[in-house]
Amino acid sequence: MKNPMNIPSPLAVNLSTPFLRCLVWFLTCPQHHFWGGLRQDLSYSSTSYSFCSRLSRIHFPRSRLKAYPGDHKRLRLFRPMLNIKHMYKEKLLECIRRLVEIDQDWVSNADLYIRPTFISTEPSLGVKKPAHALLYVIMCLLGPYFDNKTGVLALWADPPKYTRAWKGGTGDCKMGGNYGCSLSAQYEAVDYGCQQVLWLHGEDHQITEAGTMNIFLHWINEHGDEELATPPQDDIILPGVTRQKFEVTERYLTMSQLFSALKQQRVKEMFGSGTACMIRPTGRIIRER
Repeated sequence: MKNPMNIPSPLAVNLSTPFLRCLVWFLTCPQHHFWGGLRQDLSYSSTSYSFCSRLSRIHFPRSRLKAYPGDHKRLRLFRPMLNIKHMYKEKLLECIRRLVEIDQDWVSNADLYIRPTFISTEPSLGVKKPAHALLYVIMCLLGPYFDNKTGVLALWADPPKYTRAWKGGTGDCKMGGNYGCSLSAQYEAVDYGCQQVLWLHGEDHQITEAGTMNIFLHWINEHGDEELATPPQDDIILPGVTRQKFEVTERYLTMSQLFSALKQQRVKEMFGSGTACMIRPTGRIIRER
């Protein structure tokens, strides 16, 4: 089986121009059993649906992973079981593996961004678990995530105005609501010449994330020890996969601690990591006050 679509130029594609491949996975169950009586009817299709399956408002909740070109032009999935561990992973991963195999001719020098998406298809306005759902996969070639040539990020921090996540919420879940509420802050960051928002939490202005990236601080800590520190993965931090390669100290970091370390020249580097962004160094932090 081959992808019937024409291969686009690598220069013409990014996260805004994905090509779509669908895995049709209808999940059905008796109403009184809810998800406990789940039956999986799994099939593969590249059918066009009556709606555009990559509309930005519908492809949540979802996961994301990437495949990288390797030797002999073979693509290699990067830690896929960690990225899809909250979905029905065994069957889904096999379908994604086959999908990447079919479409590997599309990938030359770019990485392949893969987004499994799970949406309700039940025609109901009720607030409840759906009885029918659709699982499909969006893929695109991925070049540089940010427009700036250096790749060094400027972060915008305005703690009193915006909060991305809070204790007891869903800030650690890959759901659309966690990203939609961040857009106003992101546009304001761009107005200040920044690429991402540095999300802060609480009265002590704890550093949590940089946009959708986990944030890391390489510094000499208060005790004189060299340390790679990052906020702990509690219920306001999205679980990172890229970070699992690093030996890190999970600890709460505040803006006052960062400013003190900068004044004392104890900061070696600050950077963010994520599936789409990879690893991006921080060059500036801008605050209104």
